[in-house]
Amino acid sequence: MTSVLVDTSVLLKWFHSSGEAELGAARALRDAHVASRVDVHVLDLALYEVGNVLVRSLRWPADEVAGQLEDLLTILGTPLVMSPTWLRDAADLAVEHSLTFYDAAWAAAARGLGVALVSADGQLLAAGLAESATTTAQRLDLNVVDDGLTDP
Repeated sequence: MTSVLVDTSVLLKWFHSSGEAELGAARALRDAHVASRVDVHVLDLALYEVGNVLVRSLRWPADEVAGQLEDLLTILGTPLVMSPTWLRDAADLAVEHSLTFYDAAWAAAARGLGVALVSADGQLLAAGLAESATTTAQRLDLNVVDDGLTDP
């Protein structure tokens, strides 16, 4: 089974649609994971990033934020934790590509796992450290329902 690492920019599309592109592809990845066709991994960092977006940007009530994070854990299982080697690689990638350490951590973890990083982050995509949800869905031949939005 193919494995991928999905970052927060893609995870958010699983349950939030307003203003989001690539919804169909992101949700096809989720559905393929639930159907045991693709093994989707996330870092523990995703829980903090998703929680932050839901509380600060989307202004969800606390109980809904907690419920959404519980749902993500149910769907994805235990998140991955950065290893010392991945942290060192993240520091190198952050400096080399002028990335935040957070973004570089995703790229380093994917590299360490030997899997594709799926992201909607423009800097990670431009640096060649990630692929879009649309590219991943096409590569894995997933059934994508048209979301009606233009892909970036």
